[in-house]
Amino acid sequence: MKKIFAFILASVGFAAFTACTGVLDTDPLNEPSESVFWQNRGHFESALAACYNGMQEQMLTWVMPTFDALTDNCYGNPGSTYVYNADQIQTDNFDASTTGLIANVYSQCYSAISRINSFLDRLKVYTGEDLSSVRDQFEGEALFLRSYCYYMLWLFYGDVPYVSESVTIDTQDQPKVDKETLYSNILSDLDDAIRKMGDQTYMATGHATRGAARGLKARMLMYHAYGTDGAVANRAEVQEAYDLISQIKGYSLDPEYAKIFRPGDQQSSKEIIFSIKFLNPDNYHQMDSQYGNYGMISPVQDLIDCYESEDIRLLKSIAVSEDPSVLYYQWEGGEVVPISSSTIGKRMVKWLAPFYKAGDRWTQTTRSDQDIIYLRWGELMLLQAEAANELGKTAEAEGLVNQIRKRAGVGVCPGGMGQAEMRSYIRDERRRETPFEMIRIYDMRRWHIMDKLNGLVLDPYLKDVKTAWTASREYWSIPQGQIDLSDNILIQNPNYK
Repeated sequence: MKKIFAFILASVGFAAFTACTGVLDTDPLNEPSESVFWQNRGHFESALAACYNGMQEQMLTWVMPTFDALTDNCYGNPGSTYVYNADQIQTDNFDASTTGLIANVYSQCYSAISRINSFLDRLKVYTGEDLSSVRDQFEGEALFLRSYCYYMLWLFYGDVPYVSESVTIDTQDQPKVDKETLYSNILSDLDDAIRKMGDQTYMATGHATRGAARGLKARMLMYHAYGTDGAVANRAEVQEAYDLISQIKGYSLDPEYAKIFRPGDQQSSKEIIFSIKFLNPDNYHQMDSQYGNYGMISPVQDLIDCYESEDIRLLKSIAVSEDPSVLYYQWEGGEVVPISSSTIGKRMVKWLAPFYKAGDRWTQTTRSDQDIIYLRWGELMLLQAEAANELGKTAEAEGLVNQIRKRAGVGVCPGGMGQAEMRSYIRDERRRETPFEMIRIYDMRRWHIMDKLNGLVLDPYLKDVKTAWTASREYWSIPQGQIDLSDNILIQNPNYK
């Protein structure tokens, strides 16, 4: 299954989607012509594979754990080039010219969107009968992928251009739409994806499915439902999110939490609803090299204090040592092995490929092929528990939380909690369940608790690190380079003049 969907593309299929110099540029002039491409189902299958390939951009895949270094979960080590200036964002020390995450999330999302729009445009005009049985499924998959890119842009920038078709030289400079319009457009696209795709599970297809589209829509609804004070302002959106998750079928909790994130074990997991696939030796990324060998982020004590000491999720996610100069870890069935040192005595091991002998280790040349998970059942169960509690179904919420806790080896949650107590408990449980999955930044923003970062001491070893956050700068600046290229059509976000 993994080999089939590793997206190692034929040269003609890949060439059809090679980007030009600008983020919103049209396809290159040397794109294969109608006479040699877009002529049959096989061509469209190759082109759809190219759309999935476009989602392998760093910011959309293996950089995912770094987004926790914008929260209270991690610290982005400033000595690492690959921290992408997360440390500057975490201390509110950035502007429109800041590179790294701020520039790359924007450009890489639009690069993937451009590729997907080309596919959708060609699909609209193709009339061959050989696509009749799969046309809707192909369109739904592409709409889901594009929606995930726009979800990222909406979450981090707010107001951005919404581009739904290929651009030309004359139309490549696009104005922004406001974030509410963008939100509505994404939900509309996801509704189309839900309607067009089938009910197969991800394990059976290796492609986006109706369940994935429902999960992403539920995530967006549960973000948008909260008001400025962190309380639910739109009960109807919470109800819709609850209903959507209830309609997702065919998934269950993986008995072993750690294996969800490990190469070699992911293919048998019934918990993964959607991921971006990789496969060595030709299709790989740098997760083990950058997070394991170089330690570009460090989990902090503020996160560790959230766990009970016997929690499997803590033990399988973070290596901890009282002596920062000596850091050891033991994967099940292996020896106690030294791993790269950490200046604060903590290192992320979730996501990393295990090694079992002291002579083994990750290096700068390690080729990683962990599939990068966008949606999984455990996280959505807790999102449904949150929705249930807000709808007054606190007993149901407790049952869902207890399923998660049972797998974590920590027993049931305290019984008899009221709605307010359960709300707080679910929020902590989501933090314990999802570190390094780009969920904490999503949760902190929608619950309006980012101000926790003002003066927070992340870890006893980081007493000189001054975290900070400003409400007026919660949405990032549009990369200044894109502003400069747009002939003043693209306007900078407020507070970055």
